[in-house]
Amino acid sequence: MIVDMPPGTGDVPLTVFQSIPVDGIVIVTSPQELVSLIVTKAVKMAQMMDIPILGIIENMSYVECPDCKKRIEIFGKSHVEEVAKEYGLSVLGKIPMTPAIAAACDAGEIENLETDWLAEAVSKIEQ
Repeated sequence: MIVDMPPGTGDVPLTVFQSIPVDGIVIVTSPQELVSLIVTKAVKMAQMMDIPILGIIENMSYVECPDCKKRIEIFGKSHVEEVAKEYGLSVLGKIPMTPAIAAACDAGEIENLETDWLAEAVSKIEQ
């Protein structure tokens, strides 16, 4: 079972960690620089509660130009690799901002969207 929780280290993650057996977590972040503070808190909370961290996924990582395929970093340069390295974690994927994701979400069919952005994350979770 996968539990999607709001960002941060508030009551929701604490309750989940204390209420159900958790095999591991994936920290989802975005490229903004201040997000590293939230990641730091999530890492420390997981470590204090002896919950394995499977890795980090960066959401809204970039937009790809449909014409030239250039990646445009809307929120600025990504720092996910540095943050992951600081904590000895793997970057499991970078999810772009695409019309396909928005359309699948709006249709309630996100699970039917076929991409390879999260292939490494899926592999790590299956292990």
